[in-house]
Amino acid sequence: MVYVIFLAIALPLALLLPLLDGHARPLILFLLLGMGTALVCWELDSLLYPLTGLDAFSFTITVTPMVEETGKAVPILLFALLCNSRRESLLPAAMSVGIGFALLETTAVIAQNPAAVTLGWAALRGLASSLMHGLCTMAVGAGMVYVRSHKKLFYTGTFGLLALAITLHALFNLLLQSDYLPLAAVLPLVLYALVYLARRIGLRLPFLSY
Repeated sequence: MVYVIFLAIALPLALLLPLLDGHARPLILFLLLGMGTALVCWELDSLLYPLTGLDAFSFTITVTPMVEETGKAVPILLFALLCNSRRESLLPAAMSVGIGFALLETTAVIAQNPAAVTLGWAALRGLASSLMHGLCTMAVGAGMVYVRSHKKLFYTGTFGLLALAITLHALFNLLLQSDYLPLAAVLPLVLYALVYLARRIGLRLPFLSY
């Protein structure tokens, strides 16, 4: 089913690529890369779950964040190393990878559990979960802009940024399955608002100013 959903969404977007130019084409391309990454991570999670011996709750707050955040970071890391490490290009690309990942993940969950889906659930997944995936990937991309300009920090800095993204992802999954579900919805929205306001007022944070 996941592959069916991937093809149904990815093929029309891929056909759109030749008609686009400017900044639109890379954004759609990275959206597709995010969806492809979600497919790969889904396979890895399915393979690792029975091998770890963990229950579903423990698996989603330990293994899943490591697999998914590492997977999402790969296309951004390659883009920064091989193509373009400028903030203006890297940040939207990173956010697009995260949103593409969340798009396929959410659609697959809906298709597999249609009876359990409600409007509230859809809103939570569409806003909070998508923002969480996008912001975690953007955090890696934004920090990568900074560490890319400081050669000695590149490898250790990238590892630290990845650890930050994994921690945020694990915290979100933990809140999502706890009695503090409203915090899972609020956390990504607050982080998104803070990033947006920081950029609007020109706050010179290291990872936003390079």
